Amino acid sequence: MSHRSSLPRRALTALVAIAVTAAGLGTAAPASAAPDHTTIVTAVPSAASPDIKDGTVYAIHDAGTKIIAAGDFTTVRNRGTEVDITRNFILAFDKATGTVDTAFAPTVSDQIEAVIAGPTAGTVFIAGKFNTVNGVTRRKVALLNVSNGTLVTSFAGPAFNGAVKDIALAGSRLLVGGIFTNAGNATLARGGLASVNASTGALDSYLTTALTENHNYDGVSGAVAGVGASKLALAPNGQQLVVVGNFKKAAGVLHDQIVKLTLGASAATITDWNTTRYTPRCAWGAFDSYMRDVAYAPDSSYFVVVTTGAANGGTLCDAAARWENDATGADLQPTWVDYAGGDTLLSVGISEQAVYVGGHIRWLNNSFGGDSPAAGAVGRASIAALDPLTGLPLAWNPGRHPRGVGVAEMLVTPAGIWLGSDTAFIGNYQYRRERISFFSLTGGNAPHATTVATLPGNVYRAGVPVPTNVLYRVNAGGPAVASTDSGPDWADDGGSPSAYHNNVSNTAGYGTVPMMDATVPVSTPAALFSSERWDPGSAPEMSWQFPVPAGTEVVVRLYLANRYGGTASAGSRVFNVTLDGTTVLPNLDLSATVGHDVGTMRSFTVVSDGTIDLGFGHVVENPLINGIEIVKTGPPPSGNGDEVQVRSYDGNTTVGAASAVANPDSTAWSTAKGGFWVGGTLFYGLNGALWRRTFDGSTFGTATLVDPYHDAYWDTVASGTDAPTYAGVTVNFYAEIPNVTAMFYTAGRLYYTLSGQNGLFWRWFTPDSGIVGADKFTVAGVGGMADAGGLLLSGSTLYKVNRSTGDLSATAWAGGAPTGSFTVRSGPAVDGNDWRAKAVFVGP
Repeated sequence: MSHRSSLPRRALTALVAIAVTAAGLGTAAPASAAPDHTTIVTAVPSAASPDIKDGTVYAIHDAGTKIIAAGDFTTVRNRGTEVDITRNFILAFDKATGTVDTAFAPTVSDQIEAVIAGPTAGTVFIAGKFNTVNGVTRRKVALLNVSNGTLVTSFAGPAFNGAVKDIALAGSRLLVGGIFTNAGNATLARGGLASVNASTGALDSYLTTALTENHNYDGVSGAVAGVGASKLALAPNGQQLVVVGNFKKAAGVLHDQIVKLTLGASAATITDWNTTRYTPRCAWGAFDSYMRDVAYAPDSSYFVVVTTGAANGGTLCDAAARWENDATGADLQPTWVDYAGGDTLLSVGISEQAVYVGGHIRWLNNSFGGDSPAAGAVGRASIAALDPLTGLPLAWNPGRHPRGVGVAEMLVTPAGIWLGSDTAFIGNYQYRRERISFFSLTGGNAPHATTVATLPGNVYRAGVPVPTNVLYRVNAGGPAVASTDSGPDWADDGGSPSAYHNNVSNTAGYGTVPMMDATVPVSTPAALFSSERWDPGSAPEMSWQFPVPAGTEVVVRLYLANRYGGTASAGSRVFNVTLDGTTVLPNLDLSATVGHDVGTMRSFTVVSDGTIDLGFGHVVENPLINGIEIVKTGPPPSGNGDEVQVRSYDGNTTVGAASAVANPDSTAWSTAKGGFWVGGTLFYGLNGALWRRTFDGSTFGTATLVDPYHDAYWDTVASGTDAPTYAGVTVNFYAEIPNVTAMFYTAGRLYYTLSGQNGLFWRWFTPDSGIVGADKFTVAGVGGMADAGGLLLSGSTLYKVNRSTGDLSATAWAGGAPTGSFTVRSGPAVDGNDWRAKAVFVGP
């Protein structure tokens, strides 16, 4: 059937003929275009199709001015009439009007599984379970004239001893897949795959790979089905063939349910491509193979497999999975998987803009569901368009209810897509399109753009903090601590040691401090005294260096508490503290002056010479420090925390002056939780959800809640007697949004950080529908993100805003992960620029 390629067969035949010439498979022919879709198809089906009254349409072929449909049906009516027309297993109709073709009425003895273009214009191959066509013996494969359905008598294929499930035309050869063991007689053994001359039908030895052994049935238990191929996907480049079906081995080697072949000059050979992901059994008592369809992308770069089976459970049952065509190896993994959560996917067709899937699905992005929607599930009644980059559903959602067994065929053509099924309606009983329907590109919309802004360019800061004179806050020896005033948080110096001290000190942690004296400002978090950094030796002594522009007058505040029980008595711990080379705390004895387990603060006003230097010297036992705060003197500038600002940035060290961006609807940006700009839209976290609005660099569009998990049309439609409606469930990412500290988007992935966690996380995301992937992934080996207050990606560089210091640091980015340590590029103490905000993003 033509749905395993995104090209109509008439186009595919010509394209493959060119591609395979180099491989010696055929003669050159004029190149034909791929579907070349620039939009998704419309959501309203065309009326130019007849009503097929029974059975299922398993195959559709675009024959130019005609459409040929095949399956196990017997009766058709022209739209708007009550007159039954007998058509057993195959029919043709006018593509422009939908009127049944009276001239094309071949007599076929049994079900047809596949219809594709023949070797010459005006001919078409059919394949299936039949043994005669127009009274003439044709065992499972025949060639017909499109004009009148007569046999092309020059083609007489071998007598396959089992059903042919699929065929593909590769140059001058017809590749055949099915449930057979020989082709003609017992001496011509063929195990589910064969090839014949496309003009004469003569069997040849080009494709002889034998498919053997049941996938499920082990001789004792499990469903039993015929062994062999069920679907073939011929790459549009003519160089590869993917075969799926009920088999465990190909040519005696384990290739469970799927094998990929290289189409060489003289033989088809097994490619170095294998996976164990289809080895687990799915609903083993009900299905032998759970493979249902496979299709290639128009550019041959990837293919998608869809399955039946059961709920996820870590398998690829009831799922669509993308596989890269150029991958090699023995244990390959899919690029993405979209789970239906227990419902069957039967068909797939691929354009440049979408992976169209069909079946009797109720939901997608349903990784955690089992015949019910779970977190992330989005309602999709029987049909969906998936984002090729992420596998997540696009916004296209016409639906098809009742679902029946499902959509068995999807054919992508340059004009749109054809669906073949077993029921009568598109939408919720909305459009009567019995068993065949067409969705045109006309009236369709292009998917949301995925372009991102880069540097040099503009960096936007929404929710610029209430202005503060605080330059540094460090929780010495401990984790980041949230501020209790309008100032910045206290930076982590435990899990991610501060870059401002030398490497001679250790850390210690304690419980809540029992008491803080009157020197400690009321806004100081008590947690500051639950950790300390102490110096075990005197060579060299512990020291800290904080860059502060020369000439800046600052107040340096030191937070101190003697918490270690072994130094609780007076004289048991004594040390010196120097500031810019001057001893400001000589022979400090905390137990003697303020008492043991008491938090205290000492402050000093100095004018910076470019660096604020702190030193801690031994006298008795070991010096310590709990927290350091450096604050500029003078009144802070004004602001309310909801401002939006933009500044130019070259990506290195040149930073433009900040200027205001209007916030006319008074969005509470001070409560935002990260954001990113993609394709003209700003997405951001707010109030425990994701929001979207257009943004052109100066004007914000109307804010809209991103809730693709619920649909006003489908949420009230009962999805079947055994389940609720098609309503989905809000993704589990939304529960994380209150703790999100930074976001950015790249290549279909939404990366983010969480408060108090050092990791970098990501989920699939498509800006078209706004769907966030149900599955959460952790970037392996990445730490040091607990201080992230903004993340920006530009090409191969990742930038991080330190939410405690306001610094902007950079590191290399490759393979979906940062690859080195961060280096400060800009910051309050470097060039006077503070990068902190609630949502920091590169934009237009």
